[in-house]
Amino acid sequence: MGILEKTYSKRINTKFSGIFYRETTTNDKIDKTFYIRYKDENNKDKEIKVGKYSEGYREAYCNQLRNEIITKQRTGEEPPSIAQKKKKNILSIQTIADEYFNLRENGKSKITDKSHFNNHLLPFFKNLDFESITKDEIQKFTTLLRNTKSISKKELLADKSINNILNFLKALIKYAFKNDYIKNDFSKYIKLLDIDNARERFLTQNEIKILFENSKNDETLFLLFNLALKTGGRLETLLNIQKKDIDFTHNLLTLKDFKNNSTYKAFLTVDLKALLEKRVVDLKMNDKLFISNPQRRLRKVLDELFNDGIDFTDRKNKVVFHSLRHTFASHLAIIGTPIFTIQKLMNHKDIKMTLRYAKLAPDSGKVFVEQLPF
Repeated sequence: MGILEKTYSKRINTKFSGIFYRETTTNDKIDKTFYIRYKDENNKDKEIKVGKYSEGYREAYCNQLRNEIITKQRTGEEPPSIAQKKKKNILSIQTIADEYFNLRENGKSKITDKSHFNNHLLPFFKNLDFESITKDEIQKFTTLLRNTKSISKKELLADKSINNILNFLKALIKYAFKNDYIKNDFSKYIKLLDIDNARERFLTQNEIKILFENSKNDETLFLLFNLALKTGGRLETLLNIQKKDIDFTHNLLTLKDFKNNSTYKAFLTVDLKALLEKRVVDLKMNDKLFISNPQRRLRKVLDELFNDGIDFTDRKNKVVFHSLRHTFASHLAIIGTPIFTIQKLMNHKDIKMTLRYAKLAPDSGKVFVEQLPF
């Protein structure tokens, strides 16, 4: 018996430009027939039937085919990446990444992932067939990352950074699998590193006095240290404060949380308000408090005061600028601030992030342990 096919006229667009399908039935089963639409050399609409879903055709393949046609039409020859793929029958990681990034919204996370791709993934996987990556190659890549130094800090990549890179590789693999570029989801071979590097170090009241004393002659650093310790804001958040974000009437400060893509309010203490009033005297409403990032100077002060003799890889005990945010939350817990209030002040999306400070609260159970009769 022959194949019975019925095609419906309605055209349904896909997520790819110029790619659509018409609903069909093949042997009484729901099917799709894919088409490509583009302008030819005479700027006339051209429509080509590619094939049916039941025959193995998918949107991603149609998009790739359309791009090849348009590129060849424009340049007269195959693009190098496509020509190489055809010649060697290799699916390049660059092909997958280009399409993946094209569909993602712009933002900080996209920029970070592009950096991970260009600096780590592409150099390793460039000449490998992405369709047949092996477990051994994944393990070699992970080992390479553990022996790679970061570009900015000239130190070995932190375990968290390695996991971020591996998670992005997972995302690429799953995208390729979902869109039928590859037949097997080999992201199962990726093993993330076990991390126990939650920062436990926070400054004591005496150490805070020492920090203020040693930075009081540098207006910028002194203000940043005060902002961090009295609002809990991350460095990126503080560096993006504008004059218009400060409400001196109600003693409030609007902070931008770039990690959670939100804004929240912080309260101004008397001392912090005085510092800010002095800082904004000559600023316009849209001007930022800080015109540059003094990260190196901040690190130098913290290293000299608190990190003498501490291994630079000891994330749990090394004092960095983020430790000041941890200090803010820790001292709130110590004085008995309700955990949900701390969550609000820290702008934590997940209460689990805040609960790690609960052990510092005065009602955490210490008083009862001390009263044990033995």
